[in-house]
Amino acid sequence: MSFYCGIDLSARDSHVCVVNQHLSRLVDEKVPNKLPRIIALLEPYKADMQIVVESTFNWYWLVDGLRAAGFNVCLAHTLGLYMITGAKIKTDRRDAFSLAKLLLAGVIPRAYIYPAETRPVRDLLRQRLLLVRRRAELYGRLSRLALREGIIDARRHEIEELSEEELEKYFAHPLLRLSVSQELARIELYSEQIKELEQSILERAEKQPVFARLQGIYGIGPVLALTILYEVGEMPRFENVRHFSSYCRVVPGLAQSGNITKRGRGSKQGNHSLAPQRCCTAGDPALKWAFSQAAVHAVRCYPEVRRCFDQHLSRRRGRGRRMIAYGIIAHKLAQAAYYIMSETEEFRGQLLFGNLLHEGGGRTNPKRLSGTNPMS
Repeated sequence: MSFYCGIDLSARDSHVCVVNQHLSRLVDEKVPNKLPRIIALLEPYKADMQIVVESTFNWYWLVDGLRAAGFNVCLAHTLGLYMITGAKIKTDRRDAFSLAKLLLAGVIPRAYIYPAETRPVRDLLRQRLLLVRRRAELYGRLSRLALREGIIDARRHEIEELSEEELEKYFAHPLLRLSVSQELARIELYSEQIKELEQSILERAEKQPVFARLQGIYGIGPVLALTILYEVGEMPRFENVRHFSSYCRVVPGLAQSGNITKRGRGSKQGNHSLAPQRCCTAGDPALKWAFSQAAVHAVRCYPEVRRCFDQHLSRRRGRGRRMIAYGIIAHKLAQAAYYIMSETEEFRGQLLFGNLLHEGGGRTNPKRLSGTNPMS
């Protein structure tokens, strides 16, 4: 007989529900978040049991511990669990039972379980991005303060390098000088921590040949290459380049009803419905950010990319045409990254932009990395 276990994980305790094929509850108990206690509770059913855990903020210890103990565990993506999150009556007991029922029916929206050995590097990279954003907020705060005081010629780096004498010159009030000096001290602290994180991550990434190949793609430098390398995870989980592009959120969604078809819907939902057997999550916002930034840099610095961008821009009207054109470039770069990471190929711009590599080139070469481009 097969058994199905749903675990509703909270901060301090978890509700464990085990059912059989007839939905009879064999275990229905709330236990503290202690791995030996949960393993002892599930051990009698281990031989033929599947377990599902909702992807909450603290799933690492539970999923890794159960898998290490030999249990068959999958991770449920929260976005696809509206049966639980949208219920009128929501309790831990009901949620665990609902997870077990969805597992029995085979309709769990599976999330990707990132490999534990490289997970700390990915989390460290996300921490770096958080510090960069906080530092940018401080720069913006200083710029607004300078504008408020009438210092309209103060640029970001000029503000960063202000000395005590310059502070007295620009800001007469001592409390304003105190505020600015503290902001500058926080910026310096963030910059030191960002540099330290980058050095630690780069030491590991430079040992992988794919890291250098990713930097060969138009618009992708060390930081974006790090983001792509450590956010993607294991490449075999993607069936093809289309699933990879969907996971990176660089292709639009589709909403069709009757004779009406609309595109652009559900861009944050990724591809968990395309390949559930591959345990793909509902897309990664960090990859969307990375390829979008790479598209902007590529259009700015590479003439052939600029010509492709201008072509798509000229075919469209409306306020969103620039965003659509940048999205097409981002999709092309994501296609290149897929083949570089899965087939150990070097980047070849002619496969993406064809005869646009030459000045005055016409339409893009129809030979593309993945056949039909769904965004063009």
